[in-house]
Amino acid sequence: MSLRANKLLHLPDTKVSTEELHDAFQHTLGTDRIYLFDHFGSTSADNIINRIRYMAKACDCRIVFLDHLSIIISGQDNGDERKAIDVMMTRLRTLVQELNITLIVVSHLKRPNGNQGHEDGQAVSLSQLRGSGAIAQLSDAVITLERNSMSADATERHTTKVAVAKNRYSGLTGPACDLRYDVDTGRMFEVKLEDL
Repeated sequence: MSLRANKLLHLPDTKVSTEELHDAFQHTLGTDRIYLFDHFGSTSADNIINRIRYMAKACDCRIVFLDHLSIIISGQDNGDERKAIDVMMTRLRTLVQELNITLIVVSHLKRPNGNQGHEDGQAVSLSQLRGSGAIAQLSDAVITLERNSMSADATERHTTKVAVAKNRYSGLTGPACDLRYDVDTGRMFEVKLEDL
């Protein structure tokens, strides 16, 4: 709704009319094209798999976002995060094949070695996907986002580098684009290197 309204609606001091809210709702959530499942943190892997299957079959969802993998795993009692991610990724990969859907899984990263962290803009590699090699192995594509959120320079602080770390379809990898965050609208827009 914020993107449609071009305003940060979740902030309490944002000025927005009832008409703007109605328009934003009607063109986003009110289209009956978006289904949300708030698993409120950790939940069982079976529950997530069943919800995705329901959304694909009963609601005809073709694109599903799972945000994020680590919190689902954290609610399981097996005590071995790496193994739990392996099992979950295998189940998700099987589900994608069964349902013929696009599944976009958000994964957090392991802390990098050295002094600089990812919040300081350190480059992301496949080996830094949290917990397991299964994320990189079973995915068709891995897209990374890098940003120096601690930079003193506002332009750098609000610019995200997008890169393709894995591309099973064509094999093309490497830097893809840069996105600038607009703090007034909440939108991201592509910027060219010379604009930075």
